[in-house]
Amino acid sequence: MLSFLKKILRKNKFLFNLHLILSIIFAIPLLLIGVTGAILSYQNELEELINLNSVKVEKTGEMLSVEKILQSFSEQTGVKQPARLVLQKNENEAVKIYANRSEAYLVNPYTAQIIGKDYGTAFVRTVMSLHRNLGLALSGDKTAGEVGKQIVGASTVAMIILVISGVWLHFPRLKQKFSVAITPNFKLKKYALFHNLHTSLGALSAVIYLIICLTGLTWSYRWYSDMEMKLFVSSQNMPQNESKPGPVKDEAKKSAEYKFSDAQRAYEIFKSSGTEYKELSLMLAAGDKINVRYYEPDAPSTAFPKMTSVDVKEGKMVEQKQTSGITAGMVKSANYQLHTGYFFGIAGKILWSVVSLLMALFIFSGFYMTAKRAFKPKRA
Repeated sequence: MLSFLKKILRKNKFLFNLHLILSIIFAIPLLLIGVTGAILSYQNELEELINLNSVKVEKTGEMLSVEKILQSFSEQTGVKQPARLVLQKNENEAVKIYANRSEAYLVNPYTAQIIGKDYGTAFVRTVMSLHRNLGLALSGDKTAGEVGKQIVGASTVAMIILVISGVWLHFPRLKQKFSVAITPNFKLKKYALFHNLHTSLGALSAVIYLIICLTGLTWSYRWYSDMEMKLFVSSQNMPQNESKPGPVKDEAKKSAEYKFSDAQRAYEIFKSSGTEYKELSLMLAAGDKINVRYYEPDAPSTAFPKMTSVDVKEGKMVEQKQTSGITAGMVKSANYQLHTGYFFGIAGKILWSVVSLLMALFIFSGFYMTAKRAFKPKRA
């Protein structure tokens, strides 16, 4: 039996068939994941482009208080507990208020009137859902969303196998003439051209695909994310049961009163700290502490937001614990930066988006070559 398996592997028949079968099964999910991934590389730019005209407002005096803006928003929409408030440093831009995690509105900060829905955020959220769960969560059905997430996870694992098997099948040529094997030759025609592009560009993008897949699995599988934390984060820096609050904590959250005045207080405390920003988000929630996310004035589009907290009861910024070694936050940030290519700045952002779009070429060229082989006329 062992000799039989070795014989198959030696002739690469097993890996070739595995590569072919997986590409057929997961072609559509991988195509959707790849294209949406390329789009999400420019999510900030797309949001700005879609909202280009609607976010602009005319400055007419002083901005209303955060409390009044939220109160007016609640009265206009009937939303008792908005999820997030986003404020721009630019005084000629609208305030953004999230009614929930996915639906956002643009509000004039000088009149508190709703300008309209934030279609930029809505578009990005839709693309994000397609990328993470094939859009099955858009209906609000948690079961469907979970099924979509598992399909994306399985597709990611399949992609890892496709990359490794593809490089292995192409390895003899890589070993023999590396420079030729990774160089696209556009002088070739038809089958030869598609084969050349499939193998050369596949070899060139293999490492990036592995990085994207290995970091992307953290959103599909909790056990994988936990393993990543245990691998890189020391026990003293591990988060303590953040996702599994006990009955006492749950009861405390329920009994806490949601106040717009707390958001106003948090905003004032943050501004008085002297922290410079170009955009800040107040994560609205009941309780004494309100989390704040903000981007520094010179932060590029690939930057990860800074995070802090404000204790509205004590009237001060929450001091960040000084810890040695790698923290869970560092790992999550690095994982996101690597997954998006932002870790390497603008160049990484562009390269990652191009490689994601190449998924369409690999699927098309793979199917083209398979069809050509399948329907190749037999010699007499």
